[in-house]
Amino acid sequence: MKRNLTFVFFLLFTLSVIKAFPHQLKKRSTAFVLCPPKDGTTPPLISVELVPDPVLPGQNAVFVVSGTLEEDIISSTQLVSYYSNPDNSRSVSDNFTQYFCGGSGCPFKANTQFTSYMSTTAPEILTVPYGIV
Repeated sequence: MKRNLTFVFFLLFTLSVIKAFPHQLKKRSTAFVLCPPKDGTTPPLISVELVPDPVLPGQNAVFVVSGTLEEDIISSTQLVSYYSNPDNSRSVSDNFTQYFCGGSGCPFKANTQFTSYMSTTAPEILTVPYGIV
């Protein structure tokens, strides 16, 4: 009887541990997609990486923006982002605005590879899911 009870205990323990692993290993990454057309013009697709990914509420997040544009990037060009609730398209944070050319290499000529970094602080309360615009 004792042997059967031990076997049942280890069997249930093993099943509960196995069931827990998929939840711990599931990596959620933020996907950035092409913006919808505005005034008949579709903005170019650029690369955006997020560190950390996913964003942690109330913590610092860095956007690494890179790519090429068909227009010059001048000293007054700005990066703007905010966190939103995708269910109702409402902003859940203030706008984060930063000049594109905060560092070296500015201006960037058209069709030239660029990289810029933008640091933000995520809101203390983020909806699940959340959007970044």
